[in-house]
Parts: sequence; C-alpha cells; structure tokens
Amino acid sequence: MPLSPQYPTALTFTYTQPLVRGLRFDNNRRLIEIAKKNLSLTDAQFRQRAIETITGVQRAYWDLVFALRNLQVQRDAVRDSRTQLEHNKRLVDEGSLAPIDVVAAEAQVAGFEQTLFTALEEVGRSENNLKNLIAVNREADLWSLAVVPTDSVELAPPSITLPEALKAALENRTELQQATVASEINQIDQKYFREQTKPAIDLVGSYGMVGLAGNLSSTALNPITSSNIALRDRVNQLSVLAGLPPLPVTPSQFSPDLLGGYGKSLENLAANRFNNFRVGVTISLPLRNRTAEANLGRSLVEGERIATQREQIEQSIQVEVRNALQVVRSSEARLRAAVIARQSSEQQYLSEQRRLDAGQSTVFLVLERQTALTTARGNELRAQTDLNKAIAELQRATGNALTVNNIVVRVR
Repeated sequence: MPLSPQYPTALTFTYTQPLVRGLRFDNNRRLIEIAKKNLSLTDAQFRQRAIETITGVQRAYWDLVFALRNLQVQRDAVRDSRTQLEHNKRLVDEGSLAPIDVVAAEAQVAGFEQTLFTALEEVGRSENNLKNLIAVNREADLWSLAVVPTDSVELAPPSITLPEALKAALENRTELQQATVASEINQIDQKYFREQTKPAIDLVGSYGMVGLAGNLSSTALNPITSSNIALRDRVNQLSVLAGLPPLPVTPSQFSPDLLGGYGKSLENLAANRFNNFRVGVTISLPLRNRTAEANLGRSLVEGERIATQREQIEQSIQVEVRNALQVVRSSEARLRAAVIARQSSEQQYLSEQRRLDAGQSTVFLVLERQTALTTARGNELRAQTDLNKAIAELQRATGNALTVNNIVVRVR
C-alpha cells in the first residue's frame, strides 16, 4: 500500500573546487581586494578635501586680516585729514590761506569717511565668510562673537627651490595617490578578467540526505502496484489450469521509520537514514569566450587611460607648483617695493606739510600727498596679505598643508 499523504524532506551539501579558472583568483577575492583599495582611495580623497578646506580657511582668514588692518588705515586717514582741516582753519584765521582751502580739506575728510564705511562693510563680509567655513552650523555660538586674528601678519616665505617643491608635490599630492589606487584596482580587474578567459574545469562533490514519512492508505491505488496485482492473479489462474501451484504471496511491508507526519520526516532527515553522494568533474570549453575577452580588453584600455591621466595630473601639478612658487617670489618683491613706496609717501607728506607752513606749497599738493600716503599704506597691506595667501597656495600645491599646520589625520 502506498503512503498517502507523504512528507518528503531533503538536504544536500555541494562542494565545487575550481581546477583551472578561479583556482587562485575568483570574483570573491577580487571584491575583497578592491574593497581594501577603496579604503585607501577614501583616505586620499578625505586628505584632499581637508587640504582644500584648510587652504580656503587660510584665504578667508587673511582676507579678514586685510579688512581689519585696512579699516585701521582708513581711520588713520580720516584722523590725518581732520588734523589737516583744523590746521588749514588756523592758517585761514591767520590770513595765510584762502577760505576755499578749508572747503578742499573738508571734501578730503568726507571722501575718507566714505572709504572708511566701505572698509567697515568689508570687515563684516570677510568675518562672515570666515565664520561660514569654521562654524559647525548656523546656531553655533561663533556667529555672535567677534573674530580677532592673532597670528603674525608678517609671515616668512619658505626657502624652497623649484626642484624641492616639485619633489614634495609628487610625494604628497593626494591626486597622485588616488591615481595610484585606481591603477592598482585596474590591475586587480585585469587579473580577474584574464583568469576568466581560461577554461572552466571544476571538481564537484555532493552529499544528500533524504527524509520521508507518511500514512498507509488502503483506498488509494498505486498504478504500478495495482497492475502487478492484476498480473499476479492472471498468472495464478494459468498456473491452476496447468496444475501448478500459485505464486507465493509476499505481504507488503513498510518500515516503521516511514510511518508518521512531517516531524517524523525531519527526524529521518536528521538521523541520516537515507543518503546519497556524488563526485564528478565538470568541464566547460567554449569555442571563443568573447565576453571574457571583451572584459579583459576593456580593462587593458582602462589601464592605459589611467596611466595617461596620471601623466596629465603630474604635468598639472608641475604647472601649479611653478605658478605658486612664482607668485610667492613676485609677492615678496611687491611687498618690498610697497614698503619703500609707503616710506617715501610718508616723507613726502611730512615735507609737503612743512612747505605749506613755510608758504612754499599749496593745500592741493598737501591733500594729494595725503591721498598718496593712504594709498601706499593700503598697497603695502595688500602686498603683505597677498604674500600670506601665496604661501598658503604653495602649501596646497606641494601637498604640505596638513604637515605645516600640524594637522594629523588618523584612520580608524
């Protein structure tokens, strides 16, 4: 009698060992190696972002320093123009100057006051720009505080030659580190796709366990067993006619282990009463593995592209270092010239004042000298600020911004 209903269960373990393709390098190993390289790539990208942020903060800082010092320069100009105005009034009272010279001095004061308010506006703009770069969010306490620069304005330019700067840039620039990591990832891809072009020969083994249970059914007929019963009856009839004994009846027997429900089937499976195993070799020999060959070709072309891109990056870095170093040197020369111009303007202004008191000059020339002095002071301040920003740009170009500013990036 058949089992009805039946509760079959099965559990199969399969092991595949590549013998040619994937023996030493497969997709899982490839993904692991790429993941390791991506960690280095992420670190290089973070360092690059940190250097760019540092350089941006330095530029904003020196802009604020310039704005504050320029504000003081404009205040001094207003103070000196008011002093000159009072001096002109005394000379008018003494009869040495015409009243119109007082009007000229008053116009000078008004002009300097306008410039003063513009400088004050620039201070607020520069301070907000710096706060935007260093504040955590818009609710930070920094927004309600005044930023007071404390670093010395007169920075010493780095004494570095062009070959030294180029060498430092090629060693420290994160763009080259990223290009190196990209090339290493491409080498991993090439290794994997080259492996895929080999034939696939795998040793395959499997071990299976089968569980079965059910209930005996007296009504359900198995087509195979029912036909056997009809055949047996016919043979027995012929045997009686021939005077032969009937076929012996073999009663159907079922193992007690097969009688039960789904739990019994799982018990048979766990006891491993019925098992099978298989060992074999599978071979795949495609005539032309065009997909693998195409992937390998694409990775080889990508490797050439990465190499060419690295050469372009190296050339761009060389241009940046050359330009940054040239800007530092020219800024130094501009600063020296601006200092001399400011000193000369001071002497000319004082001399013109003495000549006016002696009646050998005019108010117009004095006011011109005063305006020239204020401009010379502003030019000196701008030259010093440009030099400081050029030094920061050189640090970025050579990749030393983190080291020079004592910033350590720790990877956890």
